[in-house]
Amino acid sequence: MEEKQLNHFSHEEHPLILCELQKENDDGSTDQKSAVCYGCQEQILDPAAYSCFRCDFFLHKRCAELPRQITHPMHFLHPLVLLGRPAYSSGCCSCNACGQGHWKYFTYHCSLCEFDLDVSCAILDQREIKLDCHDHPLIQLKRPATIYCNKDVKDSSYLCTICPFWIHKKCALLPTTVKHKDHNHPLLLAYSLPSDYRSFEQSCPVCRKRVHLSDWLYYCGPCRYFVHVTCVVISHEDEGQPSEDIEYPISGEQDQNVVKLPSSNAAQELIARFLLKKDEISSSNDSGKSNIPKKIFMNSHRKHPLVLSEKVQKLDEIQSTTSDDDQEEAKALLLVCDACIEPICSSDDLQYYACAECGYFVHLTCSKLPPELHIPQHPQHPFYLMYNQSKVGLFTCKACGWQTNANFYKCEPCELCICIKCASASMITSSVRHDGHKKHLLTQFQSSDHIHCTACRDTCVGGFGFACEDCHFYVCYDCALLPPTTTQRWDKHPLLLIYPPYFEHPEVFYCVLCEKEINPNCWMYHCRECDYSLHPLSGPQIGRFRRVKFGRSLNVNNHSHPLTHVPEAKYKSFCGSCDNKRLDWEEAFECDSCRFYLCPKCARQRELIDDEE
Repeated sequence: MEEKQLNHFSHEEHPLILCELQKENDDGSTDQKSAVCYGCQEQILDPAAYSCFRCDFFLHKRCAELPRQITHPMHFLHPLVLLGRPAYSSGCCSCNACGQGHWKYFTYHCSLCEFDLDVSCAILDQREIKLDCHDHPLIQLKRPATIYCNKDVKDSSYLCTICPFWIHKKCALLPTTVKHKDHNHPLLLAYSLPSDYRSFEQSCPVCRKRVHLSDWLYYCGPCRYFVHVTCVVISHEDEGQPSEDIEYPISGEQDQNVVKLPSSNAAQELIARFLLKKDEISSSNDSGKSNIPKKIFMNSHRKHPLVLSEKVQKLDEIQSTTSDDDQEEAKALLLVCDACIEPICSSDDLQYYACAECGYFVHLTCSKLPPELHIPQHPQHPFYLMYNQSKVGLFTCKACGWQTNANFYKCEPCELCICIKCASASMITSSVRHDGHKKHLLTQFQSSDHIHCTACRDTCVGGFGFACEDCHFYVCYDCALLPPTTTQRWDKHPLLLIYPPYFEHPEVFYCVLCEKEINPNCWMYHCRECDYSLHPLSGPQIGRFRRVKFGRSLNVNNHSHPLTHVPEAKYKSFCGSCDNKRLDWEEAFECDSCRFYLCPKCARQRELIDDEE
């Protein structure tokens, strides 16, 4: 072998000589001198290498001939310069590619960015491959990489030489379609959240964490089902029927104590459960029983006696016998209980108490509400039945978060108020069977932590709600007690309460009232015949004022006529007290004969409290 001499910048003391490191013996065997390359710190297995035997210094031929400057796809901004050792005072660095720390040998370095690559990461294998996860050809790096990744792996990696894309080999070879054990449709691999599903925040059903736009995921578009690639558990079972059609056996479902929801008369059914035994409820439904008082007085209405009255027509009966033009007027004639602010027009046979002179009505069950209640979610103190003496005053229920002028239960030491409807829900000690979660029975929350309701995505506060802990399914009282159907004047069909996934309706849902897109991960009302959808809280009868009874009469100072509480003031209406504030279509107190209005704030300040109430 012809001797070749090289003056190399990494070993200025002596020139390096290209020498043979292998020696063939007479018997045909080969002896290999053990040597480690200074530049890359790998064993030299080549027949020859550049050597300085006096200093025991060796370089691979390829390392000795490395270019002094390169442009690397991981660092497009500036060229990288080859150094014999890192440029830092510590004498070592960490490779920005594989993460190897305390590197003290050949380094490609950018002084402006303090960017460093060891030799193995800097000199790429030029064999290119094409993968589905990226538009450009990729080159495999020689060393395992510890790049940031959703997967906790240390694996060889692929690098794009055109754009700054870098990926573990294991991630790059993920299957494009998988079958997840918790979902009955094939899931497709996506390298970011598809643009069609970015209108609302998506969460992974396995880890319960948010699916970020840049996350890799498997998804089922029609079901709006998204799971992180790190959370998917691949199933090898054959695809079954859609999950919505599966009938799940529920242990204990036949128990008579199980509460069935949704219900068109949930509030009254729940109140009756904790007030009366079943035989007492059935006896109270018999109008011929003499044990039901014909007249009563209530603390919330002491001015006149309340008279036992017959039930009113059901809402669907009224609608079936009236024209479209008369239905709004018919709805206005429906009676609303002043205690719980629920209609007295339900499917039960219960009678009610009425003061026709004052327009004050109470369900038979609500007339028997106990004066003291011990609510399991707040065992520290008892709750006492209260009512607002003010006709203007509203309170905010700490369970459902709604403002209401209903009667309520209050914990005086904690100033905690709960409406009648939520109080009745909190007294459920048995399990709940809800159509929104057919897999398992639901129970009361066992935690007071703030948890997001699966139905509406709002926060359930104070432990007031139902849960299936196994499935991380939570539903607040407000959603759990929604009626199964609702009606609107512009649709002759009832709108049904439906639950995701909506695999038969891959299109976007829009609320016909507010004209905003509906989150397809939430419950909604929907008419399949007309393809109309409705936010649960957009309907007038279940929306903003569903916990407020309007029509109550109010006496105020400096005005001779009583005012009526109305949900919407007429067009070009002004408050007669506070600088003529405009009240068009807003909640107000109205004197119809004088066209005089007061906003709620001014009405509260000028209200005359009747001592007899």
